[in-house]
Amino acid sequence: MQTNPLFSFSRVLLLVFCAALPAWAAQPLVRPEQAVILTVTGNIERTNSNGKAIFDREMLDQLSQHGFFTGTPWTGQKHHFSGVLLSDLLNYLGAEGENVRVIALNDYHNDLSMNMVRKHPFLLSTRLDGEIIKVRDKGPLWVMLPLSEHSEYDTKRYHEMLVWQVKQLDIQ
Repeated sequence: MQTNPLFSFSRVLLLVFCAALPAWAAQPLVRPEQAVILTVTGNIERTNSNGKAIFDREMLDQLSQHGFFTGTPWTGQKHHFSGVLLSDLLNYLGAEGENVRVIALNDYHNDLSMNMVRKHPFLLSTRLDGEIIKVRDKGPLWVMLPLSEHSEYDTKRYHEMLVWQVKQLDIQ
């Protein structure tokens, strides 16, 4: 029995494509086992709770971690901020849209363009100097940029984007 060469070629392409997918692409987004510290709503592909993605700290810690030392107008001296890059989290969730609305516990919000998030190293910080950021210290999540290393970020415009006590991201 002969097989159609086009069919064989298509099967090979499909296998190559599947092998090239990141490991997480085939895995469903698990549900948090601890207290939820972040909710992501809006236009996302991967969800785990009625069309949204909810995360506990451990789930965020499972994603690729990054960090840098920087001073801020609120902390004075340099501190080490670590967590997940906002762009990595959005890629992980398959987020598509024009803007990311970052919403704080007190409902303060700032809209970041998706292009800006993909271009600049916005860090969704979960730790400050290796310690979990407490709510009273601007946690549980604090959006941060390397202000000390890139003077172009150390301006009022960018400072307004560094939302602390983050509770939600809404992809618009």
